[in-house]
Amino acid sequence: MIQRIQTLFLLLALICMSVFYFVPFGSLEMQTETGISDIPMGLYGIDFGEEHYSTLPLLILLSVVVFILLATIFLYRHRVLQIRMCIFNAILALGCSGLAFFFLYQASEKFVTNYSTSVLVVLPIVAAIFIALAIRGIAKDEALIRSIDRIR
Repeated sequence: MIQRIQTLFLLLALICMSVFYFVPFGSLEMQTETGISDIPMGLYGIDFGEEHYSTLPLLILLSVVVFILLATIFLYRHRVLQIRMCIFNAILALGCSGLAFFFLYQASEKFVTNYSTSVLVVLPIVAAIFIALAIRGIAKDEALIRSIDRIR
């Protein structure tokens, strides 16, 4: 049901996670023969000469978060299950942010270089905030339904 505010919060969280999915979240400063170059690092990892650094676990985790967000939007008839899935999804979204920082740090250690993060690395945290607001709205709906059942 699109007219519920929690559905809009879940859609905003889905947009945040989708943007994080497609945009590089950081870069590595590499020393080359021509000078210093920034190599963007996103979900598909980086290639530098013979070496490759993969961020496949982050790609899988983010795909799971996006899929659960889509499924949660359509569970509006099962509010208790929707709350549980939202809590689980908020934890996974925060894990995406931590894993992004971890991969940037590990890549900088592997290639012995500096890293810089993009502003977009906070999008999973913003998505977790939107999910928390959606949980609050779903809980209000559940309380309203239970109070109406009590009156009968």
